[in-house]
Amino acid sequence: MSVGALAFVIRKEAKSDDVSDVDDVDLECRWHSIYHSADRSYCEASQEVTLHARPVNTLKVGQVAAEVGVSAQTLHYYERLGLLQKPKRSAANYRLYSPEALRRVRFIKKAQALGLTLDEIKRILDLKDHGREPCRKVAEFGEKHLREIEARLTQLRAYRRALAQAVSAWPKKNLSERHCAGEFCDLIERLP
Repeated sequence: MSVGALAFVIRKEAKSDDVSDVDDVDLECRWHSIYHSADRSYCEASQEVTLHARPVNTLKVGQVAAEVGVSAQTLHYYERLGLLQKPKRSAANYRLYSPEALRRVRFIKKAQALGLTLDEIKRILDLKDHGREPCRKVAEFGEKHLREIEARLTQLRAYRRALAQAVSAWPKKNLSERHCAGEFCDLIERLP
């Protein structure tokens, strides 16, 4: 049983031979004919479909920065630190990033929001880049930061109590006429 012929014509249209400089690659697909053997009828289809596909490494620095909510200088800084790989360059010497750069910067920003330093984030990314699982290291960093936060909260509570006591003891009247004792201001210098 013959199904018939199905023809696709795919044509690439590019502005230059270097695909990395092209923002979009146009692919034009045309269905030419389909022979239906079930009812022995012949159908002509003149349907055109145009697909737009972005080649790898075509996101410019401004596009990446706008997409992830950072500045272009931040992306350059991440490159210098080794958090981002050096991107390919266009013929006009523009940095051309891959979609991987977007995912990587989003990860960096999430890790920073959790309190991880850029050095810690680099260590995590280096583990992943070398095929190792970074989750144990992330857990270690998380536990360390949690201990630091708890210590800081304890310290802040003590400062709050001391400041509340000091402020309530400060004279409320004639502060503008008061002669400060101490090197700078005894109200602050007397705090623990």
